Amino acid sequence: MNRTIILFLFFLFTHELVVAQGSSRLQPIPNVYLDCNVCDITYIRSNITFVNYVRDQDDADIYLNITDLRTAGGGREYTLTYRGLRDFSTRVDTLRYVSSSTDSGDERRVGLNRYIKIGLVPYVMGTVAMRNLDIFYESTVDADVDDEPLHDPWRGWVFDVNMRSWLNGQSTERNLGLNSGIFAEWITNDWKIRTRLRGELNRRQVELSDGAVRSSIRDWGEYWGLYAYSINDHASIGLYTRTNFARNSNIKSNVEASPAFEYNFYPYGEYQQRRFIVRYRITPSYQTYYETTVLGEDAQFLVHQNLYALLRYDRPWGRVNVSVSGSNFFHDLSLNRFEFNPSIDLRIVRGFSISFSGRYRIINDQISLPAADQSDDCFALGNCQRPTSYDYSVSFGLSYTFGSIYNNVVNPRF
Repeated sequence: MNRTIILFLFFLFTHELVVAQGSSRLQPIPNVYLDCNVCDITYIRSNITFVNYVRDQDDADIYLNITDLRTAGGGREYTLTYRGLRDFSTRVDTLRYVSSSTDSGDERRVGLNRYIKIGLVPYVMGTVAMRNLDIFYESTVDADVDDEPLHDPWRGWVFDVNMRSWLNGQSTERNLGLNSGIFAEWITNDWKIRTRLRGELNRRQVELSDGAVRSSIRDWGEYWGLYAYSINDHASIGLYTRTNFARNSNIKSNVEASPAFEYNFYPYGEYQQRRFIVRYRITPSYQTYYETTVLGEDAQFLVHQNLYALLRYDRPWGRVNVSVSGSNFFHDLSLNRFEFNPSIDLRIVRGFSISFSGRYRIINDQISLPAADQSDDCFALGNCQRPTSYDYSVSFGLSYTFGSIYNNVVNPRF
């Protein structure tokens, strides 16, 4: 009997010792570097507290990148990519969360948070976070609901109607404007149809020092449409349509249709992480002008072509986005345009990053310029297209951050 009690106590003590040793071997709470330009970062840090948030990738155990795209129904699809670092270096996971177009901002961030937590669970297994982590499942009220076919009276079409007006001024100036538009979209796995109709009216009145009053009128309107079909995971064909007028560009009317072919050297399924796209368009158009142009035309039929290329990479070390395009008119090859748009955001070392963006255009196709000389007032008020052979813009930035590596505390005051 005594031997039995001694053996029982021995095994009990051994079991408790093993449990204690196992508990002591639990890893610390993992560090997460969150890379998301579309997230409510404060909300995420406030509601997901079983990990540490750090401000530099070098201190992270998990690199979480979140990107988003529009869905066919007008909602948003978020792609969550988890890349393990250090002890998790062999693990990579991807989740996708789709938010409906009718979701409010709060509903969208709640749903995104839920997916973030689900994706983090495998990384916190074996860490001290397991001591207080639990899992809850809310069953549906009616188990047969998911089996019922969806009834959509709109058949996948999404519409958006908007209007905005503004009035501002001071003692010697007054501005009045109206902007309105309608947007329609229908997207399936094979088809994409997008159309929009927009218009804008601007009235500006300025009182000069000599008492004279100078007024400007800027009217602009456009219909634009895209009809595209997916051939396979790399290639698509499409048709662009457009009708517009613009007083400041001397275009009384313009009607055009552009057959197009697009090829992505990477599968479209990797669009969030990398893309290398080449797109070719050929555009017949008919234009009429408010004033006779520098080429002596009041109206003309034109055909021009455009070749566009885009390379983009999204990686933990930063983002590279470079696009190049060139176009010309068939009846006169000297009427052409070239455009170069680079954008680079690089993380050099811990806490130090650089960013660069720019645009450079060679412009030799301003065929709608009026033949008559335009006044300086016309250029100053933005009512005339200014002749130029090129334009450019450049932006460059540096950032260096140092101090505590942790970013867990949320203080909403002020």
